[in-house]
This record gives sequence, C-alpha cells and structure tokens, in this order.
Amino acid sequence: MAGPAVVVERAYKYYGRQDKSDFKPVLKYLDMTVDKGIIYGLLGASGCGKTTLLSCIVGRRSLNSGNVWVLGGKPGEKGSGVPGPRVGYMPQDIALVAEFTVRDAIYYFGRVYGMKNQKLEERFDFLSSLLELPSGGRLIKTLSGGQQRRVSLAAALVHEPELLILDEPTVGLDPVLRERIWEFLAELARGGTTVIITTHYIDETKQAHKIGLLRDGQLLAEDSPDEILRKYDCDTLEEAFLKMALRQTETSHRRRSTLTGSPDVIPANSIVNDNRYQSREDFSVVTSSTDILTQKDKPQKCRSKPKARYRAVFIKSIQQFSRHPGGLIFSVLFPLITVVAFFSAVGHDPRDLHLAVVNDEVAMTGLGVDSCTNGSLTSVRQLEDETCEQYMVSCWFLEEMEKRKLYQTIYNTTEEAKQSVATRKTYGAIHFPRNFSDAFAIRVSESHVDDDVIDDSTVSVWLDMTDHQISNFVKMQLHKTYQSFTKRVMRACDKNEELVQIPVKFEDPVYGSMDTQVVAYMAPGVMITIIFFLPAIVTSTVMISDRLEGVWERSAVAGVRPREMLHVHVALQAAVILVQTLEMMALGFGGYSLVTKGSLLACGCLLFLQGLSGMCYGFLLSVLCSSFTMSFFIATGSFYPMILLCGILWPLEGMSKGLRIIALTLPFTVPSKSLRDIMEKGSSITEPDVYIGFLITIAWIVVTLGLCLLRLKYRKT
Repeated sequence: MAGPAVVVERAYKYYGRQDKSDFKPVLKYLDMTVDKGIIYGLLGASGCGKTTLLSCIVGRRSLNSGNVWVLGGKPGEKGSGVPGPRVGYMPQDIALVAEFTVRDAIYYFGRVYGMKNQKLEERFDFLSSLLELPSGGRLIKTLSGGQQRRVSLAAALVHEPELLILDEPTVGLDPVLRERIWEFLAELARGGTTVIITTHYIDETKQAHKIGLLRDGQLLAEDSPDEILRKYDCDTLEEAFLKMALRQTETSHRRRSTLTGSPDVIPANSIVNDNRYQSREDFSVVTSSTDILTQKDKPQKCRSKPKARYRAVFIKSIQQFSRHPGGLIFSVLFPLITVVAFFSAVGHDPRDLHLAVVNDEVAMTGLGVDSCTNGSLTSVRQLEDETCEQYMVSCWFLEEMEKRKLYQTIYNTTEEAKQSVATRKTYGAIHFPRNFSDAFAIRVSESHVDDDVIDDSTVSVWLDMTDHQISNFVKMQLHKTYQSFTKRVMRACDKNEELVQIPVKFEDPVYGSMDTQVVAYMAPGVMITIIFFLPAIVTSTVMISDRLEGVWERSAVAGVRPREMLHVHVALQAAVILVQTLEMMALGFGGYSLVTKGSLLACGCLLFLQGLSGMCYGFLLSVLCSSFTMSFFIATGSFYPMILLCGILWPLEGMSKGLRIIALTLPFTVPSKSLRDIMEKGSSITEPDVYIGFLITIAWIVVTLGLCLLRLKYRKT
C-alpha cells in the first residue's frame, strides 16, 4: 500500500534571534499527515504559519527541527521531484511576469515542466474554458486581480501534478466559479491527485476530505469536516474553530503561569495533548512506520530536464525584456545618448570668452579703439644702430589674443574693467601701460633697465579664480598669446625668436601631442564607467523585480535552479553588453574620430569584460538587497566614490597613499588606464600596464559572481 502524500512530523520553525526577548515561533511541534488522493483544507488566520508550512513542504524553507516527507521522499533530495514537476504550486501572491500575456504565463511553466507544445495547447484550451480565462493575448499587467489569480491557478494546474498546493486560490473569485473549481479539484482527487488548499472561506472546505485547523503555529485538529463538527457538537466549522482557539488560549495561559522562564525551544513535554484539542496522538501509528515514509514513489507525470528549463527561462527573459520599452530604451539607446553627450559637452575649448581691455597706449593717439584697426599706426623697424623701434605693438598682442578666441571688450579704466569681472560680464581684465611699446623695445634690447621700464612693459591681468577651469584656460591662452606675440616682434626686428621666451623648451612628447585634448584623456574612463554601470542597473532591476513579484520563488518551486536563472541572464545580458560595446566603439572611433594607436580588438575586449563585471555587480546587488530602493541607494552610493577615485576627474597622484591603494582596487581605475595606454600609447595586451587591467576586471567578475552563488546557496528563502 502506498504511503501518505505528505507527512510533517514534529515540525518546529521560528524567526528572530535565539533569545527570550525576541522569541517569535511560527510552527510549534506540528504533526500533519495528508493521504494520497484527497483534498486537504488548511485553515487558519493570517500569520498563523500556513504559508510558511507550505514553503517547507515544497522545499523552499527548512525546519529548525522535525521532518517533512513529500511523495515518499524529503523535499530537495535528488530525484524527489520536489521542488520540481511532481508539485503544482500556486502561491498567495500572483507571482507572474507582468509583461507576459495570459498564454505566455501558462506556457512558461509548461515549458519548465518539459511539456510538449501540442500538450500545452490542449491544456491551455481546457483551462481557459474551465477558469474563464481572459484572451490569451492579454498582458498580465492589464488584468484585474481576480483575472490574474485565475491565470495563476491555471499555471499551477497546467502539467497535471501529483501534488497540488494552492495558497488562497479562490480569493476574490465569483462564487459560481469557486464552486466549479472545487468540483474540478474533487475530480482531480478521485483521479489520484493530492490537493492541499488554504482558504479564507472556511465553509467551502466542507467539500474537502480532511481539514487541518492551524493557530499560532499549532495544529489544533486534523480530521474530516463532519467528524470535527460531531466531536465539537457544532453546526459550522467556524464555531468549532472558535471553541478550539479559546481552549488553546486558556491552556497556554495556564501553562505559562507555571513556568518560571521561557525556554529557547518549546520542550516536548510541554506540548498540549489534551483530548479536547484532538491533537496528533492518533498519527503516531502513521509516522512511526519508516517503511511507509522512506518508500520512494517514482514520478508518473512529465519529467523536467535542464534543457527544457533553460529553454523556458530563455524564452521568458526574451519576452520580458522585449515587452519592456523602458528597458529596451535604457539598454540600447542610453549608451548612445551618454556617449554623444560626453563627446559633445566635454573636452572642447571654452567659447565666447570676453576679456575687459584697458589699453592706455592707444588712448594717446586720439583715435581710441580705432587705432588698432589702422594698420599703418602699428610698426616695428630695425634702426642702423641695431636697435628696434616699436610703435603700438599692443595691438599685435590683442590680435594674437583674438586668434585664440579671447575677445576684447574695451574699458576706459582698470576699476571699470575689474568691476566687469566681478559682475561676470567678462572673464578677465587686461591693462596695457601708456609706454608699453617703447618700454618693451628697451627691455628686449638692453640687459639692464630701470624698474619703471619693467613696469611699463608688463601686461597686467586680473582673473576670477573661483571659476577654476575657465581661469586656467585663460591663463594658458594668454601664455600662448605672449609666445606668439613676442615671436612676431622678434621676427620683425630680425632677431632670434627664442630670445624673449622662457628658457625651457618642450620637445616633441614621448606619447601624445603638444595639443592633446581633454576628451582624449577622459574618453577611456568614461566609456568604461558607462559600460560598467548600465548592466549593473539593468541586472539588479530585472532580478529584484522577479524576486519581488514572486516569479523567482515560483520558478524555483517548479524546479528551476538558481544557477539556471543566472546562466540564462548572463547569456542574454552578455549579448546586450556586446551590442552596447559595439555601439560605443562605432560612435567614439567612427563618429567622433577618437584616435587609437593600439588594437581595436583589445579595446573592445576590455570594454566587454567591464560590462560583464558590471553585470555581476548587479547580480550581487540583487541578492543582497530586498528592494529597488536599497539597490538604488547602494548603486548610487558606490557610483560616485568610484568615479571620484578612478582618476578620471583627478589624478591618483593627488591622493593620499592609503586612498590611492583603495582606488587601485576599484573595478575601473586600473582598467581605465589600461584602455588609455592601448589607445594613446599603442600598448599591447602583453605589457603589464595593460594585462593588469584585464586581470583586475576578471577578478571582479569572479569575486562578485562567487559571492552571489554563496548567498544563493545559503539563503533561507
């Protein structure tokens, strides 16, 4: 004779710390037996432990003590089929992908269970008629709560399991439809299927063969509805339940008053065996039979294979991703938008910079500003005594300045000019003394000059140094202006151009060019940060969404293993990362002519690996964080420190030694430098400065993925 379908023997489980101040038991030495081919109604108020008990039966939670046997074996044992295809599970939550259609939702679980398409089609048509499902093309997120619950029930029934576990399946359904569902469940039971059902409608469990009344983690009674009514001399199950609850409360108070302290675990001799409770004394015969309990029943229905599960999860992920416009836009277009924004906004010289100019030299001519437009007034000539006569050369200085996009705005006094800088009308003020040309000629030709000659040949500049980048750009451009101005004057005087230059000559650089652009320096780091954080955000969002919606948990009960979910997501996300990498490289190197002296393949490989590293970081966030909010906080909180420390905004050499060590361990500090070396130096992957970047990226992938797998392995739920 076959053993019972489900046996729970002396089960005990609690949440909270193991101390007396936080003792919150969920199940307390619960004994329960469900025979094969019956409908078992599990009743109890919210929070009494029904859902926890069902999770233990399907193998998603473990007991602190006690044993659970399901279909002849322990849940989770190899070959038990639990979790897996032998069980049909409908959780209390809807636990369906919002982007699925009605047909997709049912087909997904059918594929997980290894069902053929023809069989799936037949079952879908049957269940659609039975449960009055909406049109197969309707999206889950557009359905009402009752419609979603019917689809959820259909997903549990699709593969005709041996054991059917339904958590509140009829909540919110039409009474006529509820009655039809109960009739169908009775028919399944007659065919040998075991049904465990929880419900808020106590009276409807009169149709069950056996019911268990659960309160405060204890099973108060377990018998047929008629027998319970007879034993307690009641007309309704609600009345019988009330009597048992009152007696349990009375007995618990009496027992508590006799104890001097609360033990960490309820001792066996404290279990109430009063016959008023009809507790599990009569089950000792069943649970003591080890032959019955250890007998393994082989699955009669469909068998779930890894190939079928991979296929199901793959199709689910494709459908889920393709029907989410926001995700598509974020994954495909956002890299393009970000790269375009970077190349368009960063690294270009500032434009339309106006400087306040006070030129006392031209004021003496009587023509004012027009003096510099009259080329005949500006002159430089060499005299017979080899001296050089200069007149109005301040105009040459201003001409060279405008060649560098520094435009002049004329003011009469230095006070007015400095006030314009203070009010942000101009970016700097320049003053030319009255005798500038003569004094400059004397300063160049003679080795010893008076202080007043030095003062008259000096151009005074006032800047607003609170605007660091603009002020430093203006300083650099004025230095270049001085260089070109003095060379022009020296050529006119037929003298060596280097005579009045600073005695430091910058030869051709070892790497790069003298006119290197900021964008070329920042581009490698920016591309790496983009390709890292996009997959991190997408991955954490998708995985947390599946978990919060209950899809991950329900898939696990159906037999999908965490590593299978991870493998499929890795494969799909890797394809998306490859597209993002090609997009950025095409736009950067093709569209914006970003120069690389090294291998484009090496650049692409490093960017792709960085994307995988970001994806693994997203996995870690998804398994560590319980909500989108927490994931967002951690992602944002880690993004800015990484950006600030990676050397893009400020060199590592400007940091303290300890902070520099931390920066070097971050995921894209060294890889950014490696990518820059490939692009600007033409370094190969065999050089240490390059392959260390690859090694750090791979190390981040291995470590974060390893932490994810460890967390999933030891996770309680």
